[in-house]
Amino acid sequence: MRIRRQILIALQSLCGALMGALMASSAFGIDQPYPGPYVENDDLLMVLIPHTPEQMAAFYEARGFPDAALKLIRNYCFVTVHIENRSQRVIWLETANWRFSADNQPLQRLGKDFWTSRWNEIDLPLANRSTFGWTQLPAQRDLHPDEPVGGNIVLDGSVKEFSLEAQFLTGKHKRGDALVFRFQDINCPRDEAPR
Repeated sequence: MRIRRQILIALQSLCGALMGALMASSAFGIDQPYPGPYVENDDLLMVLIPHTPEQMAAFYEARGFPDAALKLIRNYCFVTVHIENRSQRVIWLETANWRFSADNQPLQRLGKDFWTSRWNEIDLPLANRSTFGWTQLPAQRDLHPDEPVGGNIVLDGSVKEFSLEAQFLTGKHKRGDALVFRFQDINCPRDEAPR
């Protein structure tokens, strides 16, 4: 029950960040319905929101992460993903069916095993590991009609731009048509150099 509540709070925070960015873009006369690159149709909405290293470090610092963890976090590309099932069928989120690339070369999402190894190196407390885990996009999840999901994907920090082809299987037993969403030249923002 406690973990479900944490997940709900995390999703509400992510949705709040999405809405805040949307309102800010409207206030400045930017005519974009979402705060980042998006693809939308009658079946699915998918929004990508890249963050600077300092934005992510500040987010985790506010949640009590130690300096060693913040230093690591600053070295990677974090992108918040928001997905909504707008269809009347089950849509399957399975990041194993997603293809990331940079400079026409395959790119690996840094998942649970990668972070477990990093956290072991710095002996990160279990509470921080749990917090980090629930802020990540699930690797696998069924989305029922009108159900949203959100979380971060993390890529190598040397990546400046990446492309993503995200495939979603559909139907109760994954036997429906596949949905394929493509994003090109998504920026991994870096912090500005101090002036």
